[in-house]
Amino acid sequence: MDFRVLGPVRLQVRGQAVAIGEPRRQAVLAVLLLEAGRTVGVDLLIDRVWGESPPEQVRRSLQAHITRIRRALEQADPDGAQVARDPGGYRLVARPEQVDVFRFRRLLREHPTDVAGLSAALELWEGEPLAGLRGDWAERTRRTLRQEYTAAVVAWADAKIRDGDAAATLTRLTELTDEHPLQEPAAAALMRALYAVGRGADALTHYERILRALREELGADPGPELAAVHEAILRHDLPTAGAAAVPVPAQLPADVAAFTGRADVLAELDRLADGTGEEPVLVCLTGTAGAGKTATAVHWGHRIRDRFPDGQLYLDLCGYAPGEPMRSSDALAALLSALLPEGTRMPPGEAERAARFRTEVAGRRMLVMLDNAATLEQIRPLLPGTHTCTVVVTSRDSLAGLVALHGAHRVDVDPLSVADAADLLRRLIGTRVDAEPEAAAELAERCVRLPLTLRLAAELAVSRTATPLSRLVGELRAAQQTLKLLSSGGDQRAAVRAVFSWSLRQLSEDTIRAFALLGRHPAPVFDSYALAALTGSSFDQARARLDALVRAHLVHPIGTDRYGMHDLLKAYAAEIESEHDEPAALDRVYGYYLATVAAAMDRLYPGEANRRPSVASPESAMPALDDADSARDWLDAELPTVQALAAGGRPEHVVTLSALLFRYLDGHHETAALAVHGHAIKAARAIGDRAAEASALVAVGGLHMQAGRAVSAAADMWTAYALFGEAENPLGQARALGNVGMIEESAGYYRQAADYYTRALALFHRLGDLTGQAHQLTRLGTVEARIDRREEGYEHLRQAMALHRAAGHRFGEAWVKIGLGELAANEGGLADSCRLHAEAAALFGKLGHRGSEAWAIDGLGRAEALDGRPVDAAAHHRQALDLFRRHGGRDGESWALNGLGEACLACGYPDTAGANHAEALAVATRYGCHEQIARAHRGLARAASDPETVRDHYERAIARYAELGLPAAEGTKTEFAELSMS
Repeated sequence: MDFRVLGPVRLQVRGQAVAIGEPRRQAVLAVLLLEAGRTVGVDLLIDRVWGESPPEQVRRSLQAHITRIRRALEQADPDGAQVARDPGGYRLVARPEQVDVFRFRRLLREHPTDVAGLSAALELWEGEPLAGLRGDWAERTRRTLRQEYTAAVVAWADAKIRDGDAAATLTRLTELTDEHPLQEPAAAALMRALYAVGRGADALTHYERILRALREELGADPGPELAAVHEAILRHDLPTAGAAAVPVPAQLPADVAAFTGRADVLAELDRLADGTGEEPVLVCLTGTAGAGKTATAVHWGHRIRDRFPDGQLYLDLCGYAPGEPMRSSDALAALLSALLPEGTRMPPGEAERAARFRTEVAGRRMLVMLDNAATLEQIRPLLPGTHTCTVVVTSRDSLAGLVALHGAHRVDVDPLSVADAADLLRRLIGTRVDAEPEAAAELAERCVRLPLTLRLAAELAVSRTATPLSRLVGELRAAQQTLKLLSSGGDQRAAVRAVFSWSLRQLSEDTIRAFALLGRHPAPVFDSYALAALTGSSFDQARARLDALVRAHLVHPIGTDRYGMHDLLKAYAAEIESEHDEPAALDRVYGYYLATVAAAMDRLYPGEANRRPSVASPESAMPALDDADSARDWLDAELPTVQALAAGGRPEHVVTLSALLFRYLDGHHETAALAVHGHAIKAARAIGDRAAEASALVAVGGLHMQAGRAVSAAADMWTAYALFGEAENPLGQARALGNVGMIEESAGYYRQAADYYTRALALFHRLGDLTGQAHQLTRLGTVEARIDRREEGYEHLRQAMALHRAAGHRFGEAWVKIGLGELAANEGGLADSCRLHAEAAALFGKLGHRGSEAWAIDGLGRAEALDGRPVDAAAHHRQALDLFRRHGGRDGESWALNGLGEACLACGYPDTAGANHAEALAVATRYGCHEQIARAHRGLARAASDPETVRDHYERAIARYAELGLPAAEGTKTEFAELSMS
């Protein structure tokens, strides 16, 4: 039996509804149900069902209802619930789990913070409790049950928010607050959820709505919890730990098909992982190339992945691939990219990244798999500092230092046993192994019982079903005899090379050539377009050859039209390619990548096409990049390949890549940008190209500037200016001068910045470079708006907009809109200012420039504050602060924090305002943003109550504004004087 009161009162037996009867009888049953197992007195029953004015024959009516309820229960299930007659009253004999309200309360008690348990509790509700019942008791009970429901929804929502699924709570919370607008716990939960999904402005709007309702209907202000949530949103420190979903990486590669053997290794890994010590479990799988170290580690990882609910990290450290092993700093960047919420700014140095990595994995139950490690020095920074993580390292080296210094457990992965090797061949080839056991045994030995070579041999056997295994073994025997003679020995390496050579003989000449040329490909991942370029063939031909290589297990797919190679196979491919000696292949593949990068940049930033180096059309096919989105997607996907190209290309290719990618890398992808431009600086120096070196220095200086390293940025820009002079490149000198102006602007020295912009503008004008003129006019007009040169600023911005629009340069248009928005705000055109800033933010968002978008959103907040909308202003300053912190722009952080402080003060929160201004002061001081230092002092003065503190901050603000020559000096002086008089 299943009794329901969390909705209409009803009874279900084996899924079938049982009729209870009229509402009064339902009310009698409801009273008994809510007191199930306890005696309810007759007078109490009558009071709850009929109220204060029952009819004269009420006891007879009650007896009739009890009789009919008993009859319904008996007919539904003779062995089920009953209504017993006790002295003085009636008692429903039923188990609590048979009544939905008791199941609901039990779930809440047992699962107060568990999403699944809370969801199950809420699923018991079918609408209004005790639906259709009238009377004071029914209404009081409904009110109590509604409060329990609200508490359950709030607990469920908080659990979902902690789990990073705040979006799923919005519908239910919105419905609840619409139905019960004065329920403060529900309102607070909705505000937390809105904040968690990035809708802080909506959260603050909802607060204003409930504030008005409480004052109008109850004459009261919000309680402490709701007020605290509101203030935390304004402060930008609402503790919603899971608001941005904590990433749970699942990076293990696919498990190996037909994995065979290694029972002893797997058992040892299980034993080590079961350790309960306070140190991380650190295992090193060592063995020769091709022994299956990676396959064993990955197979084990899939077997026990449930032990690591916080995620599994996998990284190929490329310790034995052609080229340089992965640097520790790059490895940390890759690991952190999987752990940090999307858009979080990457720490700049190796030490900072290592510390952040240890912080991110602290206390989390994670598997960290570091594949193909080369040295202890490479992996030491990648080791967690928490015992909750299990680390598995694979390496051909014994890594003795890892064992001695870090307590690693070494597990050797030897060639397969005779029995396991035969079993693997049997699983791959089938019954032919049992038909020719001696040939199969020799085949295993000829393959040195290594899984890699066994699989290659098995693929050949499968492709030649009519050929006896004994004949195949004879062919392999002959191939190995030849290699023994050539290598003057019969070592394992020669045997492995013989298997590779034998595998290739079964392929067409064109496919063998494709395999060999892939050994020269500079990146670990490639696609059909890259192979078409390497081989000088069509896309369809390249795709067909890759399919053949996949079937032969010589390459393996890792995504849609994306492939990789075992490093042993790649080394062999490079070895046989050297015999063919096709130097033009690398030129073709670099030509392909350069041309495709150029095409993608033209789609994304057409207005700057004339500033990028021209690139010849490739000899091979290119992917269709029909719009800006597809261009950005291609660049994002190929960024690791581009980094590899920059690390190993000819100097001319490297400097061209750096110049092509400047705008794409600008403002984000800091790690990749430093790598690409850093390689370009070395390449340019190697060939004595002063202009190319200077261009790369300008790019690196820009990265330093965004990170708040003003001294390094200025040094790079002035060095670049001198190099451009040596190269007799006035266009480059103009770029360097403009960037020096940006450094001065960031510091708040607007008059000096205007001087540099004017000098750069004159150079660009003399050279006829319209793009350069547009950029300098944009910056010049913006700083003029800040030093009260409004007419000049407007004219310069108008000219800049015309040039940007003529060139189709939307990035420049957006920056002009920010400058025009500042001018409009200064002149009281606040609606226009808000519109212009919003349009700029939308443009930057489409272009993917989040750092620039932050400036537009921060400007929108300032306009809203001037317009008397501090709640909206606070939300936008908070959003801008998020973006600045995630995407660089340290000076921007001080702007957003000061804006947040001003908005909080306008909302009536002086303590919160002071905290924001204090943080702004610290950030601005650290990064040398002098105008924001003055603004922070003024904000601290306004938020303070102690007269001496007020005076001190006002005097500091006035002095700093005066030093900068800014109009705010007089305004702040007047403000202080008026305050002193009052």
